[in-house]
Amino acid sequence: MTTKDVLLPLTSYPTPTKTHAIESAVALAESFGAQVSAIAFEMDIQSPVGLYVDPLGVGGILAADRKKSADNARNLLSTFESIATRHGIAHDHRLQRCKPLEIPGYVVGEARFCDIAVAALRDTDPGERDIAEQLVFESGRPILIFPGDSKREVATSFKNVAVAWDLSRPSTRAIADALPILQQVRQVRVFTVVDDKPIDKSKSGVKLARYLARHGVEVILEEVASNGQPIGAVFEAHVNKHNIDLLVMGAYGHSRMREFILGGATNSILNRPPTWVLLSH
Repeated sequence: MTTKDVLLPLTSYPTPTKTHAIESAVALAESFGAQVSAIAFEMDIQSPVGLYVDPLGVGGILAADRKKSADNARNLLSTFESIATRHGIAHDHRLQRCKPLEIPGYVVGEARFCDIAVAALRDTDPGERDIAEQLVFESGRPILIFPGDSKREVATSFKNVAVAWDLSRPSTRAIADALPILQQVRQVRVFTVVDDKPIDKSKSGVKLARYLARHGVEVILEEVASNGQPIGAVFEAHVNKHNIDLLVMGAYGHSRMREFILGGATNSILNRPPTWVLLSH
């Protein structure tokens, strides 16, 4: 199966998604030959209590914030339309008005009708991370995350891919979800961190390589030692060492009400994606 439908949620408040991030997402969709659908949110920001008396002017502040979100959302969609048209790809966009806490759930619902969702993440915007977490654990679809600021360049197409493999269900699911991409790239490196988890991984890499070869994917197998480093740092170092365009990995965690309990590598990568990362649960 090829990737034909890409979902791109755009953040309007407190700061809008960067134009650089929209450009990166659209360019990647173009490399897939996919249609991209953008959603921007006009946030319905309300006071948690009624303001019958408002000596501090809170009502006026909230009204200004609502206007800021609405203006940013419309500007984002205009920017997206211009970029997508310039790239010549099939696209559509919509403006959705909803309360801040409703946004992740709305995006999850839309993602279930697309092949993959793409999310830019900035460490200054917790709302973007909330959306990404719910997409990973609730949508039933893979998600591509990437650095949402212009300080770190990301590829516009994938050539060198690394797969984090530990014989687990999430990593198995991630490989299955990434298979259409793996079949198109130049080089795939499958690496296992051998001193991280007490899991019997003996010869599992060889078996995985045989499986992927039957699907036309030749891989390089590697074993990596963490040497006591946090697992997220090990992943980032591997990405940087081999000039990786895309890291494929399983996402560990579960949700409890609105709180997500995450594995160490998942939490680290969501905090600071080193490049494009395909997460699947």
